[in-house]
Amino acid sequence: MALEVKLPVPYGADNTMRIIIAFASVLLSGAALADSVRHPSVPERLWGTWAPSADLCTDSKSTFVVSAKGYVTSQANCAIQWVTETAGADGPIYSAHMRCASRAEPQETSEVNQIIVSNDRGQLSAGPDFKDLKSYRLCPTN
Repeated sequence: MALEVKLPVPYGADNTMRIIIAFASVLLSGAALADSVRHPSVPERLWGTWAPSADLCTDSKSTFVVSAKGYVTSQANCAIQWVTETAGADGPIYSAHMRCASRAEPQETSEVNQIIVSNDRGQLSAGPDFKDLKSYRLCPTN
């Protein structure tokens, strides 16, 4: 013999609307806490020539150059479309969305995203995704 317990829970259009509003509030508040800001260019603190080590600053095949609207390597010349800045535990994390042209075949273009995580000691990590980040140092200006 099974016991049946009935709880007096009124169910109607009022409760359905309350549930929908509460659910939407939870979803929207999470998006508002994402702390992402979209910029039209790269922040000035990231501008300059970067290399894996100070010894490689003179090797153009090992360096890349970041400017307000550009990201240039020995293989490609990229135009920055926009940069998304997201708050991270150790400082801002940037994701640059770029349109790149191959230096060997300039008519060939591709859309590329580059993650850039910097620190205040003239170093940054960059790569196409978090598992492929490599460390770089800011080269002295000539």
